Amino acid sequence: MKKQLEKLSTFKFTLRIFAFFAKRKIFTRFTQFLTTKSAKLNIKLNNPQPATDAKALAKVWQQMMPPDAQDKFTIGKIDQDTDTARVKIGIKCPLRGTGNVEACYKLMNYDRTLMKAVGGELIVEKSQSNSGEGHCILAIRKLGADTSDITPAHLKPSPTKTAL
Repeated sequence: MKKQLEKLSTFKFTLRIFAFFAKRKIFTRFTQFLTTKSAKLNIKLNNPQPATDAKALAKVWQQMMPPDAQDKFTIGKIDQDTDTARVKIGIKCPLRGTGNVEACYKLMNYDRTLMKAVGGELIVEKSQSNSGEGHCILAIRKLGADTSDITPAHLKPSPTKTAL
């Protein structure tokens, strides 16, 4: 049962269902409930250990993603000065191209809940919903660290296309 729950196909199916609710304001609380409960199930199944720095937090985050798709959840730059890990989600999000960064914020409660459980904080810096790119970029820091220098994607002005 655990193997089936952790498959990428299950993850993507669940993501599509949750995205349906996340796109609709009337389901905001329900989306939060779903994402929180799913994250807690992941934590119960995997029993991740708390981490003390950004690099270790990024590794724990990656380990809690589907084992059959680790290449889609990658760890990028680790900034030693700010103790920030940049990670990338490379699966196609059901919100890609919708412009709905608020729905993205709601869905990413799942990842924020995972990180909080192991002593981290996660911020979406670039969302597939409005970036025009095929991946998301997340920043991970130790819980309680100053994050005022990171602007979350849902608070950034929407990118505009310039005429050629």
